[in-house]
Order: sequence, then C-alpha cells, then structure tokens
Amino acid sequence: MVLSMAIVVSLLEENLESLNAAIARHLPLADVLELRLDRIGNPGEEALRRVIKSSTKPVIVTVHGAEAFGDFQGTIDDRLELLHVAARAGANFVDIDWRLSLDLGEMEGKCHRIVSRHELEGTPEDLEALHEEQKAVLYEGDVVKLVTHARTCEDGLRVLRHLRSSGGGLISFCSGAAGAFTRVLAPICGSPFTYAAPHRDSGGVPTAPGQLQVDELLGLAPPGGFGPETAVFGIVGRPVEHSWSPLLQGMAMKAKHLDAVYLAFEPESLEAFLRLADDENFRGFSVTAPFKEEALRLSSSGETSAEKAGAANTLIRDGEGWLASNTDVSALRDTIQGALLAHAQRGFDEIPPAQARVLVVGAGGAARAAAQATREIGSLLLVTARRDDRAAELAETFLGTHVPWGQLGEAAYDILVHCTPAGSLAQPDALPFEAQMLPRDRVVIEANYRPMLTPLLAAARERNNTLVPGGEWFVRQALEQFRRFTRLEPDEKLMRATFEHAFHRDREEARAGS
Repeated sequence: MVLSMAIVVSLLEENLESLNAAIARHLPLADVLELRLDRIGNPGEEALRRVIKSSTKPVIVTVHGAEAFGDFQGTIDDRLELLHVAARAGANFVDIDWRLSLDLGEMEGKCHRIVSRHELEGTPEDLEALHEEQKAVLYEGDVVKLVTHARTCEDGLRVLRHLRSSGGGLISFCSGAAGAFTRVLAPICGSPFTYAAPHRDSGGVPTAPGQLQVDELLGLAPPGGFGPETAVFGIVGRPVEHSWSPLLQGMAMKAKHLDAVYLAFEPESLEAFLRLADDENFRGFSVTAPFKEEALRLSSSGETSAEKAGAANTLIRDGEGWLASNTDVSALRDTIQGALLAHAQRGFDEIPPAQARVLVVGAGGAARAAAQATREIGSLLLVTARRDDRAAELAETFLGTHVPWGQLGEAAYDILVHCTPAGSLAQPDALPFEAQMLPRDRVVIEANYRPMLTPLLAAARERNNTLVPGGEWFVRQALEQFRRFTRLEPDEKLMRATFEHAFHRDREEARAGS
C-alpha cells in the first residue's frame, strides 16, 4: 500500500461525546485522526460508524494496553473484536500489536492494518531484526509501524537511519523526550505517518512520552510542509532544552520561505552524533557548550574564525565532512565596540577599543571566542577562571595575562565578559563569583541570555556598571549563523523582534508561576 506523508493526531478520550468534540476540533489540523478507544472500549458498530463518519479525514482505530503506553483493560478477544467492529464501521486503518497480528486476521471491507511494535525499554542495536520479525506476521496490504524508546539522542538517529534504509513505507520514530525530534524528522526520512498529540488548548493529552502537540509540530514545519528534500539544521549541546536558537532560526527560515527545519539535539557524544547524522538532509548545526572545542577538532576543515579561536560554534556540511566556523567571535567583537559607545553615552570617559582592558571570565569555548574577539579589536586581554590551569593556558594561547582566581577582586579592567553557565537556567541564581568583587562604573557583558537579568547583571547594576545582557551577543551570532547556513541575508528586525517576544513571554510565564 502506498501512503503519502501525513500528520496523525492521536485522540484519547473518556467517552464518545468528548471524542466527537475532539474530532471536530482537530479536523483542520490533522491529515489523519487516530481514535484511541483504550478508555471507551467497544461502543458498538452503529455508534462507532457515526463517530467515524463525523471525520472528513481518514481514521485509524486502535486500543492499546501497557505494551504501547495504553490502558485498555479488556481481554485480547475484546481487543480483536473491537478492531473488527471498527473495520465494519468504516475505519480506514486499525492498529494491532504485531504479536496479535495473526490472531486478528484479515479485515473487513477496505480497512487496512497497521501492524505495530513498541519497544518500551530502549532502542535495540539490531533494528533490522525487529523489523524482520514484524514482516513475518504481515498480510498483503499491511503497513508496518516500529517505535522504540530513545534514551539518548543517538538512539533517535539510529532509528532514522534504519527508517531511511528501509526504502519507504515503514512508519517509524521514537518515544521519549530524547527522541522527540524523530517525530519531526520521520517524514523527511521516509515515514508516511508521524504522530502528534492534541492541540495545546484542546485539553487533550499526549498518548505517548515525547509526543509533540500538533500545533507545535506544525509550527516547526517549513511553509510547504515536510518533504524528502527538507534541509535539517539544529543546535547541538548539553543541555539545550532552554535554547531559543530553534525559535529565532526557525522564524528566519520561514520568513525566507525555505524548505528547512531547525531543531534542538542533545547528544551524549558529539563525535557519535556527527557520525550518525550522515544523512544528506542534515546541512548544518549551531554548537554550544560543552562541544565547541570538540566541534573544531571533529571538523574536516575550519574557517579562520574557528581556527584562531580554537573552538567552533557552527558546523556546515562540506561533502562528507563538516566545515567549522565561529560566529561568536565577530558577534562579540561588535558587541564590545557597541558597549564602549553605550558606556560613553552614559557620561563616562570614552575608551578606544585598542586601549580597553577586557577581563574574560571562564575558559571554555565561549571564553576562547571572547579572547579571540578581544585580540582582534586590539584590547588588552585578561583571563580568569575557577580552574587556574585552564585560564593560564587560554591566556598564554591568546597572548593575554592570567589573573589567578584568588586575585580576581584585585584585577583592574574596563570590560568584564562573563562566559560561564553561572546564572543561566542551567545554574539558576548562581553568581560566578562573590558580588562584592565587582568594581563600579565598568562594562559588564553577559553571555547567558535566559534570564535576561542574570544574578551577575543584577549585582553589576547595583554598582552603576553599564550592562549588556546576553541577548545582544546571542542575536548577533545567530544572524551570522543564518548567513552561513543559508547564504542569505537574515531579516534582522524579525529575529530581534522574535527574541523580544520570547523574552516578554518568558517574563510573563515567570510572573504567573510565582
């Protein structure tokens, strides 16, 4: 059976009345509706026919037990009978667990079977073996559905690899938060169906862990929908759940009507991730902590920006390898110069960039970019970090001066560039050092952009410092990444407005939760 790509919205309701209402709400959003009768049971053929007829979209009927994140309490015979009733009532598909396939037998009328397998404990190494076991219990015209549980991002990539190699017709993706991205990429890799939860405002609930809501899934889709040529970009880091890169880059790509999607990936290993992301649809990645230095090492070639910084925040497919670049450098270089102007506009003495003393706090990938940016504008570089050995190494590499952590309060500088996770959502309420160690009347540039006012910036404000929130550095580097990814000029006003909107929404949600 040949299937076109479709978004299936899975509806799990307590009774027929609420199921009918859910169908009506989701008809404009779904290509196919899955009616999960786990809690309703068998309503009888006539009642089910009326429900199915109320849908102008194709309908899948199923009942799942614990083997597939369901809670059907009936017997196996009850389940088999219900699916035959659904077929007679006009269902386009019924979904049956592969172990019950032969017990179910062939279906009445024009109804097709989806023979499904859910591996709830993880993603086995030999996916082909699982697939072959399913093929052994198929009838002509059946569709195979294989869902494994992703414990890691790498699990999800292995499933997409198997899906691509299957040659089409297989429905496959992962359950679990770590594999949520596979529900977006499955149609691109050949899956005819991908499954979504009800709209966030509908009151419906996800029917499996990691299931995206249909409005979220549609929001990620390119203007023409998912297709085999859709380019895949994303941010790679650990953690990345709080990143706004998908929001900004996704909006910018939609504005240019690109057939592209931008997602968040959180692998255990960058090396394993890049090895598994070998599908030609993967075109480029933003790279964040802790992978920036490793990204340069794993690249096949590097632009000057990355080579000089010793770290990369951008990888672009280059044949079978990856070209590394670092947009953090130019973004921070421009941010520092703008910050000095803003500082002078507040009435302080104007400091030429070449005469500024810049203290970089941290020794990771962002700090390396900050050090390179400082050198490029000719400023005097100072480096400090909790690990003095790493700070000393970074200072030596970039011809700067190491400030021992224990002497931070005695350091003389004009600009502080903070490059550690302290105060971010990953380390909320944390200061990188004691507040009293901050001087007065200086410039403080933050790398973290969530929250906008980090504990460091709050302390710096109390000491009359000129504040540069992390959003400025973030947006500037995102603009340059967009140019690298697409070779197009981004809509800067749109990307800044998208950031501001996300910030205001974040603030309102925080107020509502307090």
